[in-house]
Amino acid sequence: MAQSGHYPQLATPYERSNFLTQFPNAFYQLDNTLALRELPNKTINALLVLEVPDIGFEWAIRHAKRDDFKSSKLYWQRYLQEVSQSQFVRLIEVFKKANKVNVLTDIAARRVLPVFYQDWLALHHGVSPLSLSSSRLSAHSVITPSTQSYFSNHCVNRVLLLTDHFLGLDELNSLREQYNVAPEPSAMSYCFSEPMYIGNVMECSRNNRAFAQCKFELLRNEFPDLESQADKFIVMTQKGRANVRGNIMTLNTDSKYAVFLHELMHFSGFEDEYPVPEAKALWLCATQGQHAPNLYVGASESAPQGWRKSNTCNRGRLQSYKPNNKWSIMEYQSRPLSEQYRMLWQQAIRMEHGGKRSIR
Repeated sequence: MAQSGHYPQLATPYERSNFLTQFPNAFYQLDNTLALRELPNKTINALLVLEVPDIGFEWAIRHAKRDDFKSSKLYWQRYLQEVSQSQFVRLIEVFKKANKVNVLTDIAARRVLPVFYQDWLALHHGVSPLSLSSSRLSAHSVITPSTQSYFSNHCVNRVLLLTDHFLGLDELNSLREQYNVAPEPSAMSYCFSEPMYIGNVMECSRNNRAFAQCKFELLRNEFPDLESQADKFIVMTQKGRANVRGNIMTLNTDSKYAVFLHELMHFSGFEDEYPVPEAKALWLCATQGQHAPNLYVGASESAPQGWRKSNTCNRGRLQSYKPNNKWSIMEYQSRPLSEQYRMLWQQAIRMEHGGKRSIR
């Protein structure tokens, strides 16, 4: 520290910060070795009166670290063009760790981001992985469908995990890890790949019933070798309710594990036990017979022994029945998987697995 006859000897950081808090103008008497990031909040707050860009930006960083993004913006937008690259990177790293995509998008419109952060933002916005080099993707630990997935020979269903946005990689990995702790309905029923990033190639959106709807033919065109790698596919999108169509499941970023398990059962043909939409009930509930592991349609005397009325076909022509009169995971996703339904699921998997089905 530069010393002056007008200032006392300030030997410790504590003494220096206290003195600056009381006398902010003394900041100009210090040499350039003073590290703003090491000063306590009360000192930085006191120094704001000087309107020095580095000080104001330091305050923006601290607000961001406290998740006070509105207050942070008041300062960073004022001084954004005046601070060093290193201080600029400190701020955007805070927003990156907090997954504040919109904030970084706003900042990127005002000052050019380093390439690493440009790529991070582009991945969140669904850029095609084919537009980035392997080294740039690797910097973000991104795996793409161009990487071959390998499964155990004992897997009954090989499942590729795909996402159209960067945040989906962590969400899918979390679901996969939770499943692997206690596989359902039994070990090796489903084996999941590492989550893969595919970008916005499928142009996923919501349909008129708010379900996620993706153009899977575009995925096949972009990655022609993808279909041969697995039996089933799970795609995590940013919007749209979870659903299963054939061998494709779509989830959204907010999908919980209970939803994931419910949708896995749809893979094996289980039907919802709450009232299905009228359009579906018209064909599902029109003929007598067992149409799913948990659904019989027809007269009560013909239903399997012990089965009870269900709500599936409330909008259909015939009555529906389910394996028992208790609520199940197929009616309320928050319900645990019962032993009876686990056994039905195991039977369904044994019956269903007769070859690979193509994306449709």
